[in-house]
Amino acid sequence: MLHRKDTGSTLLPPLWQVNPRNYFPGPIIKRAFDQARLGKSDASDGSIPPAFTTGSNRDPEFKLAWWREDCGFNSHHYHWHQSYPWRGVNGVTKDRQGELFYYMHQQMLARYDAERLAVGLMRVDSYSNWHLPIPEGYNPQLTDYYGAYQFAARPAGMILADNWRDPSDPTLIIQQGYHRDRLLDAINTGKFEKTDGHKVDVDINGLGAAIEANASTPNPDLYGSVGIHNRGHDILAGITDPDYRYNQAGGVMGDTSAAIRDPIFFRWHKFVDDLFFLHKIKLTPYNQTDLEFQNVQVDSVQVQVNDPARPANTLITRMEDVVVDIANDMFLNPNDKPNTEVNVTVKQVNHGRFNYKLGVTSNSRTPLKAAIRIFIAPSLDEHGTQYQLDSQRRLFIEMDKFVTTLKTGSNAITRRSTRSSVIKPRELTIAELKKRGTAAKEADDGCACRPDRYCECGWPEHMLVPRGTAAGMPFDLFVMVTNWANDSSTDDLDRGTSYCGVKDKTYPDKRPMGFPFDRKIDSALYKHVADFSKGFSNMKTLPIKITCV
Repeated sequence: MLHRKDTGSTLLPPLWQVNPRNYFPGPIIKRAFDQARLGKSDASDGSIPPAFTTGSNRDPEFKLAWWREDCGFNSHHYHWHQSYPWRGVNGVTKDRQGELFYYMHQQMLARYDAERLAVGLMRVDSYSNWHLPIPEGYNPQLTDYYGAYQFAARPAGMILADNWRDPSDPTLIIQQGYHRDRLLDAINTGKFEKTDGHKVDVDINGLGAAIEANASTPNPDLYGSVGIHNRGHDILAGITDPDYRYNQAGGVMGDTSAAIRDPIFFRWHKFVDDLFFLHKIKLTPYNQTDLEFQNVQVDSVQVQVNDPARPANTLITRMEDVVVDIANDMFLNPNDKPNTEVNVTVKQVNHGRFNYKLGVTSNSRTPLKAAIRIFIAPSLDEHGTQYQLDSQRRLFIEMDKFVTTLKTGSNAITRRSTRSSVIKPRELTIAELKKRGTAAKEADDGCACRPDRYCECGWPEHMLVPRGTAAGMPFDLFVMVTNWANDSSTDDLDRGTSYCGVKDKTYPDKRPMGFPFDRKIDSALYKHVADFSKGFSNMKTLPIKITCV
């Protein structure tokens, strides 16, 4: 539906309402089903109380189960891969699809690391040694009403094994090692070998195509027709029954709607991201011309939540209970369905909405179209030491990117957090879709999802801000203004475009994704991000705190 002209703009209900069995543990589904049948509830509002049944506090990784298992997050990951299928659409990939595969997953890792630091965990460790036991286990507990497992549990301590679940197309560890080594050869030499023997330069888009792999991979034989990334998901999904002798279901790593629930997803993607990193550090660092915007100066930066009682430059988050109706999938027999909703309560992070307030001076004689790029990153590492910029740059989270016109002289710019280019509009429930029909999707602030956008793809708005800590977690907020006349490839930026692009058009920003933090930064010149921004008039760094109340 998504890629057809006649159905591509159809608004779809949230996946967790269409198929809640991929989003809520079996005990929750059973209690909800029984409640609906019997007309009883454990809560005054008719909802099932929240329950995290996928682990316990004896497992350190359980501290972030709420984040990995968030419905909106899992939905985004699924919809991204539907928007950018690895086989392409009719065998053709989208504009910069390989680079976007790299960047979207790199941003997931950066956000996950920020959450790990907030709860006292180390940053994600790459799963690069495939012969060692995997210390983290995971039990998704996703079942149907009758207790049949949708996905297998993976005990701690398992070792990767050749996957013969499909004897006609096995995934072998030695095969994975071969493709890894050929990718490293390409990265180290800067050249891909094509199927006809010709050599072509390695760029980030081609590398993404080779690693995932997608239909544009430069050489399926050398780098893998299915891709080291995709094969890795398959082999990890089948780790508990690699030759299918027990007819056991695969793990969540084999399903894009549930894969990110498992901690091994992030360890695997750290390995994948390290391949991209090895390529990026070989590129020439950006020079003065790449980074500056002459005649433009950022004078001031401030963030302010929409609560005058709160101090400036402190973002506020909270954990909240959200009620979700899953009645749509609860009744096999229409005569069984009651006239009431079947509500499940889930815990999720949210934040107080806020504004960026920027003061920018333009000394140009004519108006300038400018791109405003906003990032944040944790200021301190696991040991409480301030990050040096070249280490910190992989932690920078894109918060927004938008276009504005600068008049000559002083410009006061206010930008609402709800307009962020990384988030998607709130998904309409089945009940809301029935009321609105196929009209444009309206968010709470009246922003419509345009027909040329992947409306279901985008970071969940409620997860825009990392949770932070009760004491206030220090972050560095970085603002950069660039010349949109040089950067633009299509139209202005819009919600969801940073991670999801624009449907059937070129990616709207010509700059490399993650710019300016995607390349090595000379630590001798710029030890910290504040030093970096002081070197250019079109940049500014602001220390902020994120406080979870």
